[in-house]
Amino acid sequence: MATSTLIQYLETSSVTGLGVQVGVSPDSMNRRQVETFLAKEALLAGDFVAFDLAATADGDVTIGVFKADGNSTPVRTPFGVALAAASSGDKVQVCISGVCDALVGDNAGAGSAVGTLLAITNTAGVCDVASAASTQPVAAVLAEEILAAAGTTLKRVVVRKSF
Repeated sequence: MATSTLIQYLETSSVTGLGVQVGVSPDSMNRRQVETFLAKEALLAGDFVAFDLAATADGDVTIGVFKADGNSTPVRTPFGVALAAASSGDKVQVCISGVCDALVGDNAGAGSAVGTLLAITNTAGVCDVASAASTQPVAAVLAEEILAAAGTTLKRVVVRKSF
């Protein structure tokens, strides 16, 4: 079993050995986790992605990713967001937890507020407002407002860790 030690550095400034205060980027500990996968189809930066649950070999299930899609068989439940575009067969970095930009729908034209829970849709790669009646888990939380009639846009989200 793999183990790791995570040291959290939460300061926004530091003092050098000479007593000079210097700024430290807040990104130094934004808690984002990234994993590398193989794209099983062309992906856009911001696509929500899902594992290949239909793969026959156990190891193949979590090696490659498709666009998440509630309209596929089997349903491709999202677990992360592609951080860059990739062609089929390319390596792709996926945010599996934390803050990143993702493709989000506009709640049928009504827009969405910061804090809105997001879940899979029938549009491949896109999440939208989570329905209380949905059997799919919440994939992310919206961290940037979506204006009414904005359509599908790239917005900042917090991916909920599920992998």
